[in-house]
Amino acid sequence: MSNDVKRRSVEHFKEFVKRHPKLRDEVRNGNKTWQQYYEEWYLYGEDSDIWKPYSDNRNNPQKDLISANDGNGYLGKVMSLVRNLNPDQIQGHLSNVNSTLTNIQQLISQFKSPSSTSQRNQNATQNQPFNFRKD
Repeated sequence: MSNDVKRRSVEHFKEFVKRHPKLRDEVRNGNKTWQQYYEEWYLYGEDSDIWKPYSDNRNNPQKDLISANDGNGYLGKVMSLVRNLNPDQIQGHLSNVNSTLTNIQQLISQFKSPSSTSQRNQNATQNQPFNFRKD
């Protein structure tokens, strides 16, 4: 992350803290650190329900403007999408991908040059200590 992006992110977090003054009390009481709150804010976004207990319950018209300009709003949406995923569907998709990769590997092995196969056979016969031949 570039310094400019970090600086903007920190500024947005400061604005978020101004709208959620109870966060300051939690930090002052030693329940959490600013770093922990920042990481949660970054992961969940400022629209998450986890912030409701810390809100000052006043409507802020700048909230939509900030979340529209901030990538964290999108990250929060992605996180909520991940929470709503069905593990069985994910398992099914992974199984399909795995079988597809197996089929591709088999296809590639079929089209390998026959000269490499004959070289392996020659090397195998040379490595045998007792080479019996028919006279």
